[in-house]
Amino acid sequence: MFRYFRLKLRSGLLAGMLLAAVGYAAEAPGPVAIGSINELMLKIIQPGSDAVFYISRNPPQSDADWEQLEATVLMLAESANLLMLPGYARDQLQWINESKLLRDASAAAYNAARTKNLSALEELNNDLYSSCESCHEAYR
Repeated sequence: MFRYFRLKLRSGLLAGMLLAAVGYAAEAPGPVAIGSINELMLKIIQPGSDAVFYISRNPPQSDADWEQLEATVLMLAESANLLMLPGYARDQLQWINESKLLRDASAAAYNAARTKNLSALEELNNDLYSSCESCHEAYR
């Protein structure tokens, strides 16, 4: 009999904890856009893309320069993820696809910066430019 009550108590506690967790998840705020699209573009995406666009003109000269470039293109790649969040995403098809193009080109730039591969960064210039232009044609 005691075992039966222990099982019932344990089941009841588990059910209560599950309901509390579901209730909390329903009330917990999701990601919220802080800045405007324009601010995101001007303060993160444009400087990050410029670092790749002008890599031949201004190649990293030191380990510190490479680390700065790595951080810059990482922010660029992560900003592409931000563009897919509610608050930034304009629609669910073209906008998301354009954002993925930016993310993929930026992720490749991040990997090239991590390995200090200048020629790979130079080759990524066209991919990054194409992702920017494609999105600007549709949404600017």
